[in-house]
This record gives sequence, structure tokens and C-alpha cells, in this order.
Amino acid sequence: MAAVASPAVDTTERVGAGTVEELQDAGVLTVAGTAIGARHGITVFWHEGQAYAVDNRCPHMGFPFARGTCKDGVLTCNWHYARFDLQSGGTFDLFADNVRTYPVEIEDGRVWIHPNRTDAGQERAHWLRRLDEGLEQNISLVQAKAVLGLHDLDTPAADIVRRAARHGLRFGSSRNADGWGDGLTILTATAHILEDLAPEDQSLALYHGVRSVGGDANGMRTTFDLEPLSVRDVPIERLQAWFREFIEVRSTDAAERTLRTAIAEGATPQQVATMLCAASTDHYYRDGSHVLDTVAKAFELLDLVGWEQADEVLPNIVPQIATSSRQEESNSWQHPVNLIDIVEPASVQLPEVLDLDATPSGQWDIALVDALLEDDPAAAIDALMAAFRGGMALADAAQAVAYASALRLTRFPTSNEFGDWDTVLHHFTYCQSVAQMAKRVPSLELARGVLHGAMVVYLGRFLNIPPAHLPGKRTLAAQPSDPEELTTKLLALCDQQSQVDEAGAVVYRYLTLGHEPQPLLAAMGGSVLREDPGFHDFQMLEEGLRLYHDLAAVGRLEESWQVLVAIARWQAAHSPTRRATTQTYDIALRLHRGEDIYAPSRY
Repeated sequence: MAAVASPAVDTTERVGAGTVEELQDAGVLTVAGTAIGARHGITVFWHEGQAYAVDNRCPHMGFPFARGTCKDGVLTCNWHYARFDLQSGGTFDLFADNVRTYPVEIEDGRVWIHPNRTDAGQERAHWLRRLDEGLEQNISLVQAKAVLGLHDLDTPAADIVRRAARHGLRFGSSRNADGWGDGLTILTATAHILEDLAPEDQSLALYHGVRSVGGDANGMRTTFDLEPLSVRDVPIERLQAWFREFIEVRSTDAAERTLRTAIAEGATPQQVATMLCAASTDHYYRDGSHVLDTVAKAFELLDLVGWEQADEVLPNIVPQIATSSRQEESNSWQHPVNLIDIVEPASVQLPEVLDLDATPSGQWDIALVDALLEDDPAAAIDALMAAFRGGMALADAAQAVAYASALRLTRFPTSNEFGDWDTVLHHFTYCQSVAQMAKRVPSLELARGVLHGAMVVYLGRFLNIPPAHLPGKRTLAAQPSDPEELTTKLLALCDQQSQVDEAGAVVYRYLTLGHEPQPLLAAMGGSVLREDPGFHDFQMLEEGLRLYHDLAAVGRLEESWQVLVAIARWQAAHSPTRRATTQTYDIALRLHRGEDIYAPSRY
């Protein structure tokens, strides 16, 4: 939503608000503003060394802003807690509206307020936009305000109906399996009866039609973009603080608008990534890995499409962050061992022990991984803190945690329930996302994610009881030696159900014989693509291969092999599927080749 921009100072007409000293002493002054178009008076605030003037009437429900509060550049109405950027008047809460601001001039120790008028054309454009927003957000109060505002400006009813109908058709009927919705019927009916109604009821009739269309489209619409604030030169530190606070109170619109402002103001990818990672780790293991997974994926997508698409990509992840679960509220994180009490003291010490400038080397002691896999969460945290004290880079510690989480998959016994595969996968993708973001933007906030990841690994310990083991020499010797035979056998195993252990043995055999890895990786990728792969299948393949390459690049061959075994075991556990997706692709491929699909079969 576009914020109300303050025009250049008009010195032909102004209203005095008192002296600077009076304003500083009181903090807030209210003055009559009818002479410059402020029907309800003007509130002037002295905040952070500057004077700001706004209309005294909250655009939501009319509460006087003189009884509101200002903090960190945010004006809050103390009735329904609508929040506004004090400088631009832009609202963070779409159930309200932007508040009109007025240019302020200080001359000879006195505070002067200048006009900020709009003409009828600007007013009409504003209310048409508010009508759109009321429909998009399905806020009936905003819809009613827009209809009334447009009616007062003598806007033809046909214009309002067309606007609402366009929304209903684009975002309701076209996305509804049943087609035309009841809302469009009601809207059409109200338009037809307007001439039979008393003038004072015509706006009410239009409101009923608009409201019904908004209800039809609700839940079937795409996400509608919010506009960044029109304010300029807001320090990135303030925007980051705003974003985290809005996420903390689950205020999705406010957080999104803050993020869009940061991007529009030219914040760097690193600054924006730091903002999102901080909010994502302000609580433990948000949404069971999904939040940080999504943040990491969003930045990886931007690596592919370019940072200039940030305003299209990143705002889409804000709702997930804002509404996510917080695992410190769950039983497993507090009983029988209170993991929060173990992690919090360590988090406080991170600024003292962690060198954020340390260069990642991929070198970490396997003893650290062993500590992470033990049945002692305090020892795991102690091991990480000792590594930080020894100068270990954040990305290296994060990689060690990610590798430990991968071993939970390598050692996952088939005696577990099938659904538990997803549990250890979520643990792995979370730790791997932390590791990837730690390479991108190491920060103290993200370091908390490493500690959280260690607790995630601890919580997965019961899914390695008893642990599955890598095959011994005798088992390996029973497998083929030829690389092509091994890859062929791997694919054949995935044509059968529950060949988990043998699939892992085939992959480990291939690697220990020193064969070129690429044919094996291609076979593993093909094994997924020929199925009807789900979201988790792609996660396992992508993150597993990424960790494999990261480990192999620094000479950790044995560790990298164990990650590939984890991938193979997952794939074998989830194969075969109906392969309907592949069938559709094969038909398309045959047509592309010019084959006669319609020809009778020879069989």
C-alpha cells in the first residue's frame, strides 16, 4: 500500500504549534488544523530529536493520536494498536490506513505546520486502491470505508461494481472448481436494485456486494504485494529490529512491509539475509525445520535469478516465519531434559567465544561429531563451545552438526516406523540449511541455530536404536565389483520395496572400490526422477549431494561416502512409486520424437 508522501513545504499558509521548548517539554502537542485541511486537528510529536506532525485521527477507528505512543520511529494507536511509520505515515497494519502527515518547519524557535492537501482525483485514486486492498485482504471494514469514500466523491456505481467484479473473476471464480461464486451474483443483484433504493442505502447495497465478492475470493487468491514505506534512509539496523519485533508478535503484514522497505532502500543481500536468519532463530527449530529451510532456499533461488528479483521472492516467505511453531513450547524440548536451560547460557556466551571473522576450512575433529551423537545434550553444547573457543569458524561447526544429522539417516534402522524417516530428514535439512546460511552470512544469531541444530541431533538419538551399521567386508565382497553392474543393481533394488540396507551396501561398495563418483551420482539422481518424487525426496537428494560435495572438496572422503549412503537408504525406503509422472513425460517425449501414440500395440 502506497504511503502518503509529504509534499514540499508551502509557505503561503501554515499553522503554529507552539515553541520548540514547549514541544520538547510536553513530547506531544495537539493543535487545530482546519485552516490547512486537518478536520480533526493535528498532533505534533517530538521524537528522536525531530518534530513530526500527523492528523490527530487514527485512520482505523478515529482514536486521537495525541493519546498514542511513539517508540523507535513507530507511532502506535493505543486503542486497537495499529502501527504507523511516524515519518511517512505508512501503516504496518492493513486493517488501518496510512495516516496523513504534514511538513514541519522550525523557525526562530517556533514549530510551524504546512498544508498537505489532495485533490478529488487523488482522493478517488486512494479509495479505489483501498477498495482493492479491502478485497485482497478480505477486510470488510476497509471495503465499507472505500465504498463510502468513493460514493462521497460521486464515483459512478458502475465503476465500483466493475472493480469488485474484476477481483471476483480473477481471484474467485477463476480459482474455484465450481466456477462462478455467490458473491458475483450478490454484487450483480445489488447493482441492479440501486435505483430502487433510498440514496442513503445505495452505499450499503454496494458494500454488501463488495463484501460478498471478497468472501468468495478469500482463500483462493494469490498473495498480494504490499508497498514499501515511502520513508528514506532508515538505518538497516532499525529495519532489522522492526522486522524481528513484528515476527515476534506474528504481525505478518508489518514484517512484510518492513522487509520490502529494506529491499527498496538498497539493503545488501547479506543485510537482508542476516535479518531473516535472526528472526528465524529467535525461537527454536521453527516449524520443524521448514522456516530456515525456506529462507535458505529463497536465497539460493536469488542466486539463480538475480538479486533484482528479491522483492518478488523474499516477501513470500514472511507468512511462514511469522506463523511458525516454536519448539521451546513443545514437550520434547523441555521434558525429560530441559534443553532450553542448556542452550540459553551458551547462547549468551557466543559473543565472547565465537570469532565471526574466522575463515572456514572444512576441518573439524570427528570427536566433535561423536559428542553430538551421544546421549548427553550438555556435552554436545560444551563440545561446540570448546570448538568456538579454539577458533573454529561458524561454518565449520555448522557443517559438523549437519554431518552428524546425516549420520542419523545413515544409521536409521528399518525397525522404526516408516513415518520416522521424515523426522530425521527434517533434522538433516534444518542443520544443512544452517550450514549453508553460515557460509553466506555468519552471525551471532545464526550461531544460535548451530546450537539448536545440536539439540535436534540429540532428539533424533532414539531413531538410531539399534543403529544400522555400514556393511562389513564380507557383505561388501558379496556385491559386484564392476561400476556399471553396481549402478544397475542400485536401480533394480529401487524397483523393489524395502531394500534399504542392501542399497546402502551397493553404494558403499562402489565408493570403497574407488570408482569415478559421477556415474553413481547420476544413477542416484535418475532413481529419484523416474519415481513420483515428493517434496522430501528432492530435499534429501539436493541437500545430501550438496553436503557430499562440500565434504569431498576438503578431502573428507569417508564422511562424504556416508552421506551418499544416507541418500541411497532414503531412496530405497521410498521406492518404487506408481511412476505416473514419468509415464506422462514419456508420452510427451514420444510425441516429440514423432511416434504414433495412437497406433495399436503389437502385443
